[in-house]
Amino acid sequence: REDTMSMELELLKKLSAKPYKEQCIWFLNAYWGKFFKEDAKMTESVWKWCDIFQTLDPKKKKGCELNEFDAHRFLEQIGETLSVKDMREFVRDVDIDFNRKVSITEYLVCRFKVEWKELVVAPQDDEASKAERAAAQKAVAEASNKAEEARKAAGEAKEAEIAATKAARAAAETEEEAVRAAKKAAEGEMIAKAEEKEAKAAEAKCVTTKILAEEAEKKAKSAETQAIATEEKAKKNETEAKAAEDELTEAELQAKKQANIARAAENESRKAADEVKIALEKVLAEEKKYKTKMESLSKKSKDTTLGTVKRNTAANQLAQLKAKPTLSLQTAKITLSAAQKRAEKAAAKSGRETKKVVAAAAKVTAAREDAKKNREAAQAARAVAEADAKKATESRKASEAAREAANDALIAASDAREQATKSAKAAEKARQNADETKAEAKKSRKAADDAKDAAVESRKAADDAVEVALKFFAEAESKLKEILEKPSGSGQGANWWLNREFEEAKKYMPKSKLKKLAKELKKKM
Repeated sequence: REDTMSMELELLKKLSAKPYKEQCIWFLNAYWGKFFKEDAKMTESVWKWCDIFQTLDPKKKKGCELNEFDAHRFLEQIGETLSVKDMREFVRDVDIDFNRKVSITEYLVCRFKVEWKELVVAPQDDEASKAERAAAQKAVAEASNKAEEARKAAGEAKEAEIAATKAARAAAETEEEAVRAAKKAAEGEMIAKAEEKEAKAAEAKCVTTKILAEEAEKKAKSAETQAIATEEKAKKNETEAKAAEDELTEAELQAKKQANIARAAENESRKAADEVKIALEKVLAEEKKYKTKMESLSKKSKDTTLGTVKRNTAANQLAQLKAKPTLSLQTAKITLSAAQKRAEKAAAKSGRETKKVVAAAAKVTAAREDAKKNREAAQAARAVAEADAKKATESRKASEAAREAANDALIAASDAREQATKSAKAAEKARQNADETKAEAKKSRKAADDAKDAAVESRKAADDAVEVALKFFAEAESKLKEILEKPSGSGQGANWWLNREFEEAKKYMPKSKLKKLAKELKKKM
């Protein structure tokens, strides 16, 4: 009895070591008539449980049992959540071989409450059915593989085509954007170079302006120096002219004094000459009167027409006149005449001296007038020189300011030119980069178009692969149909599982292709 128990336990361990699929098929074969023949839903549950076990197991389809944690996850997924305590009790109850792991066989035994010892020795396939099923299995596997390959190829081709179409569209948009960017960059470069050219011209103009300003400043400084020298000379001339004028003014005053003295002396001489002349004229008048009276008395004394008395009286009076002394009168006459000559000579001499003094005074006055004119001219020249010097100083200051402004303008223009040159180089680099980007975008767009064409070809190849898979499906379905149409026997669970795998594989085929396959099979029937 112990040997039998040990052998049965080994069979259970051996069964639990099989992949999940084989464990499920073994269970379906063993209990097909009891649980599954009339209950398609329950059979589908086994298929579902097997899939969950495979999903949870890191070994996937090659796995055979789950650890306690993954077994708990399995129960959660099928809606049988247990506490930790209940889970441990469940594992203890299910874990027939006591390895603290749960195979799907152990779960099915527990779930359907069957005797595991009966399960491990349950009949499976006869050799003929097994051989037929193996052939069908091979056909289904090939059809499934082809379907998987076709599905994968179609999916990849579709994704590649979508991605390639999207990439081609994006590449075209990128190329358009690159073309626009290149055009914009070229325009920017043209503008930047034009601005650089303008900046260089402005800089050159500022250089010329600075040179002209420096020359103008130099000339203005020279003119200012010359104007200041002229002003100093004019001031000196004015000072000298004023000194000369002052000196001549003083000389004029002295000359005028001398002239006045000479005139006074001349006047006195002429007055004395006039007085001598008047005295002489009086003496001559008295002498003439005396002679006239004597002639009158002499004539009366001899006029016989007159009475004796009158003649005597006249003779008496004539005698009396003749008795008066006439020498003093003659002497006075001579003296006065000589005095008159001397006075007239002195007056003439005084007049000549006066004329000389007056002429000299006139010359001094004329010289003083000339000096005044010279002083006024010097004063005017000094005023002009001062104005010219002031103007020259202002001009020099203005030229200095102009030169400084020109220098500042040149610095600003140089900075602007340097900035414009940098901008032009940057714009040129940007244009070159834009051109390169455009060229790369063009290549990318072509590559994307080529990839799209290749994706279209891949899709066509995937469609061809579907057609190939369809042929394998037709062959597999034909062989399955033969097996499934035979009278019931052993291995019904395996047959169902094989058919279920075939139906699962059909999911990866296009429905239109499956409809086409169904029509063709119907025609053959």
